[in-house]
Amino acid sequence: MTATTAPFGFPRTQQQQPPAEAPIEAVAAPPSIEPLVSQISERTVLCSLMQDGREDLSGQIAATLNAQDFGEEIHINLFRLWQQLGQSGQARDLAALVDASRTHNVFTGGEDYLINLATNPTYLTASVEAIQAAATRIKELSVTRTVLASAKLVVEKAALGQTSVEALTTMLEDAAGNARTSAKSSRTGPEHVVGFISVLLEQIEQRLQGQEVDSGVTTGFPSLDRLLGGHGMVDEDLIVLAARPSMGKTAMEVNFMLAAAEAGRAALLYSMEMRGTSMAKRMISRAGRVPGSVFNSSEQLPDRLESIYEAAQKLGNQHIYIDESPGLSLAEIRTRSRLFAAQNAGKKLIIGVDYLQLIAAGAAAKPGADARVVVGDASKGLKQLARELKCPVVALAQLSRTVEQRANKRPMMSDLKESGQIEQDADVIMFLYRDEAYNPETPEPGITEVIVAKQREGATGTVKLAHQLASSLYEDHLQ
Repeated sequence: MTATTAPFGFPRTQQQQPPAEAPIEAVAAPPSIEPLVSQISERTVLCSLMQDGREDLSGQIAATLNAQDFGEEIHINLFRLWQQLGQSGQARDLAALVDASRTHNVFTGGEDYLINLATNPTYLTASVEAIQAAATRIKELSVTRTVLASAKLVVEKAALGQTSVEALTTMLEDAAGNARTSAKSSRTGPEHVVGFISVLLEQIEQRLQGQEVDSGVTTGFPSLDRLLGGHGMVDEDLIVLAARPSMGKTAMEVNFMLAAAEAGRAALLYSMEMRGTSMAKRMISRAGRVPGSVFNSSEQLPDRLESIYEAAQKLGNQHIYIDESPGLSLAEIRTRSRLFAAQNAGKKLIIGVDYLQLIAAGAAAKPGADARVVVGDASKGLKQLARELKCPVVALAQLSRTVEQRANKRPMMSDLKESGQIEQDADVIMFLYRDEAYNPETPEPGITEVIVAKQREGATGTVKLAHQLASSLYEDHLQ
């Protein structure tokens, strides 16, 4: 069989014939296995697209399905032709489709098949509910075929014995994640810019009317929120918070997580360096304004018990979760985050990772593996996770020792360990700097500078926060 390319980008084959008209399932399978292509569903949907007066229903179908969701090649080409006619501003009824199929010779026998399909009483009289159910069925089978194809590939690679367990696990998780995304949002291909412009203009109108545009969550610090465009931590953003050791990175992330939880979000913090009890102690310290040293002092505890219990009760009523597993791989973080999202369906999320370079350590890196590549894969994967779960992901990162060798110790982008890929993937990069850590006689003791060194859709700048690190507490600095 030879193939050429027809207009509209359709493959043209010399021997392609329409399937038989009998309403039977197209793929034979054992009784215990459900067929993976439903001709009945596909014909029901395509017939509805050729009927006048069903523009609203056609719009729903166009927003639900892609051409590749169909299982029969002739149906794929019909749907593509229908899409192309609409995008070029032409009519999309039976007459227009017949004319286009004849003009462009998209497939052999297409004209007769179209007429038979559009006039078949079984499909012509289908109710709106039946058509919607058919579209859903097409999508479900499409996702199933994709998952099976991915699983087959994993099985083949596993059988060869040349692929690591880590790589196989990652392939399976990616396949599952892609399937979930496809099932939730059918639009996986190009969309006309007008759709995105409409969303943007609607947001502008809401802001002009003084309405809240829910696109992010507060950091807990109004001055930092303003520098971040008034949105705080934006959904789908990867936010990297980097500093040298003992600058207060974990304390700052605790503040971010608690602020998001107080705003009603479900917060998940991966604490790969610190025990869960230690992280919980920091959270109670922050919420109750209790110095961490109090927890180990039998003399100070009695005076602070009420504050500790009140903070514990407050935190217990919020959706805050800590995963203290050490050395998690990127695949494991993805798996657990997706499960967390499923368990908190209907709630907005925020995810924290302490810290980025430790993901690489848990990735079962082979001896001699390039650290830049491994860390780069981790940052890229976290960005993809933020997009998939539609939430901010806040990842801590270590800075290299080169910062200590300069007179001006304020961090720069080049101080990020394995910085190239991190700089590319992150939407926001923040550095923490405390002058008193290097200059005991500083004129600004108790001040932490939050240096926003990169903001993909906003300005850079510095915000000063007053800190009480013993209590993991930061507050806006009143100058």
